[in-house]
Amino acid sequence: MTDSVLVVRIALALAILAPLVSVLLIGMRVLLWRRTTSEQFVTAVVHSGLLVSVGAGVVVLAGYLGMIGAPVTGDIEFGDWLRLRDFRIPAALLVDRISITIALFASVLTALVARFSRTYLHKEPGFTRFFTLLGLFATGTQLVALAGALELFFAGWELIGISSAFFIGFFHERDEPVRSSVRAFATYRFSDAGLLIATVMTFDALGSARFSALGGAASLPAMQSTAIALLFLLSAMGKSAQLPFSGWLPRAMEGPTPSSALFYGAVSIHAGLFLLLRVWPMLEVSMLARTMAVIVGLATAVYAAAVVRVHTDAKGALAHATLAQVGLILAEIGMGWTTLALAHLVCHAFLRLGQYLKAPNMIHDSHRLGHAHRAPSRLERWSPKVAARVYAASLHRLRLDDLIDAMLAPMLDVARLLDRVDQRVRRALSIESGSDS
Repeated sequence: MTDSVLVVRIALALAILAPLVSVLLIGMRVLLWRRTTSEQFVTAVVHSGLLVSVGAGVVVLAGYLGMIGAPVTGDIEFGDWLRLRDFRIPAALLVDRISITIALFASVLTALVARFSRTYLHKEPGFTRFFTLLGLFATGTQLVALAGALELFFAGWELIGISSAFFIGFFHERDEPVRSSVRAFATYRFSDAGLLIATVMTFDALGSARFSALGGAASLPAMQSTAIALLFLLSAMGKSAQLPFSGWLPRAMEGPTPSSALFYGAVSIHAGLFLLLRVWPMLEVSMLARTMAVIVGLATAVYAAAVVRVHTDAKGALAHATLAQVGLILAEIGMGWTTLALAHLVCHAFLRLGQYLKAPNMIHDSHRLGHAHRAPSRLERWSPKVAARVYAASLHRLRLDDLIDAMLAPMLDVARLLDRVDQRVRRALSIESGSDS
């Protein structure tokens, strides 16, 4: 093993583990000392972990560019994560232009949000909880960005989903954030199921779930590769709030502004797109999956662009503006413009982060300065009736939430009925066992 590979191995481990160690230190202090943790201690520990992660990412980039010796690229092995007889899950991390780009920009943005949150959430009752979740999220994003196999990718994917749900329900003393958190988490469960099934099918078809093995997708039967590609697309649609799963995104604005900026403007909302970039060899051989990606992406962009023009809430309007760009990036991936999509993703993430963090000041300035008179649009001048219908449809977001609720209502009724039957059976059995004794 050369010196450059050894340095990159250490840097990769630090990039993933440093935020997790900071979370564990805070947890140990709370559990062992059983006292309130000061804001200074929490921010110092979490900031240290995030800055170490950023520095480690820079070292990995230097190793990839050959600035510390021979260029390091490809899979970096760390042994086995899990071994069950002949089945093994490799603990392999992947170093290439996509992984380094996503890992660096995610760590930098997380560190910026952490610094902003230190002042924004000062004396907030959930201050320690917020920074603990932030460290957990940072670990998940680094694992997703640097994973060399779908199994490790799925572990980071789950950490992002769990921390996202907790951030949405951060103000749990109110009912609406809790309901929104459950709705988002249910959508995540649906997309997670698609990713898990696709991972199993990939392993069964190729004998490995490493990303480096996806180059063999061209040798698979068309039906099999298309099924796997569609499952990956389904996972990305749920995670990135593409139609018809867009309903959870405006509800996610119930969380604190810094978490909304990081999750739904910068990093988490793009996780599904990153998945598609990572499994591009599988998507490339399926024309049906690529066509569906273009159709869904463009439809989402048009839908979000219409909604954002009538939305009265600043964060909700930003959420749909983000959704429009995410839809365009998905269409770019479907068209095969992966380099453009990666550049678009990173630039859009930085732009939206600043806009979300600026949103409270923008609202304050708007209230102070007042609203300017808006001139009628071209559609209003051409046909007021059509404009009114488009306005109403956009205002109610095409009633997608109502349609989804109507589709799920029979399933919920059956679940409630089964629960009542189960309770009655348990009650009858307990009475019968009591009489026998």
